[in-house]
Amino acid sequence: MSVPAPIVYILHGEDEFGMAQFVDGMQEKLGDPTTAELNVTRLDGKKFDYDELKNSASVLPFLSSRRMVVMDNASKKITRKEGQEKFLALLEDLPQSTALVLMEKRTLTPKNWLLKWAKGAGERVYMRAYRNLSGPEMAKWISHYAKEQGGSFEPQAAALLAEMVAEEPRIAANEVVKLLAYVNYSRPVDVNDVDLLAAFAGRQGDFFKLIDGIASGNGRLAMDMLQLLLDERDALPLFFSLVGHFRLLLQTREIFEKGGLEGTAASELGIHPFRAKKLFAQAKTIPLMTLETIYRKLLDYDLQIKTGKISGDLALETLVVVLTS
Repeated sequence: MSVPAPIVYILHGEDEFGMAQFVDGMQEKLGDPTTAELNVTRLDGKKFDYDELKNSASVLPFLSSRRMVVMDNASKKITRKEGQEKFLALLEDLPQSTALVLMEKRTLTPKNWLLKWAKGAGERVYMRAYRNLSGPEMAKWISHYAKEQGGSFEPQAAALLAEMVAEEPRIAANEVVKLLAYVNYSRPVDVNDVDLLAAFAGRQGDFFKLIDGIASGNGRLAMDMLQLLLDERDALPLFFSLVGHFRLLLQTREIFEKGGLEGTAASELGIHPFRAKKLFAQAKTIPLMTLETIYRKLLDYDLQIKTGKISGDLALETLVVVLTS
């Protein structure tokens, strides 16, 4: 006798890309893409409405054995005990034909009321935590994702890309696809491929020239490179890549001033020797005070972006103007 599929799926953590992949995989199992889309309802937990959720979850599937309802951040909105009890009662009454996916875009603690209920709900519930990956774990994820796409990475190349993308699996996925296309899926992606194309260099824009323009006060060069890079990628990933790169440049410059070498930077910062070489060469040309000024300004804009006071595009353009004027 087959075990019935879970009815409630609780996905929680900071890795939104991983959760989105899981949901896409569930939707694919609903059958033909045209009818599958008709059997998916997405609700915003910030505008939680009990009746809307109940009605959506009660609708019978169309030309499919199941329908799926996806809700974001429901537990964060439902704070009162009576509301939580009412919500859990609804979860208990959901039909087998409905798959309710609760995507909590933060890591829930074991004391969270939703997880407490889930632990006693048995096979009715599927739970999975999606935490951000970094370092060796991200490198392993990159190799696995490349294999899923029909290609492969050399271990050193996966390690270098993992450092470049930090804890951003969505960016990593985009770079993997781009790199596999570059090698035409005919050979493993190597370190030189990653250095040439990934994260910091686009088809036209050059991340390192952008850095040079900002650090030297060459506003025209910096703005030209910025516009080319913005034509090829989203502003926010580019901004956060800039923050991470200047942080490493600042640390590398401090190592240089203490008499350290490329190998010292690679060891102390825990980065790939290939990347340490590039950072060291650039850090030697930029005074420590300049790097500190730029990094402080980046952190100012970082806070403004996260509090909704400024967009990523405007932050980047203003940053270039302010630092090169």
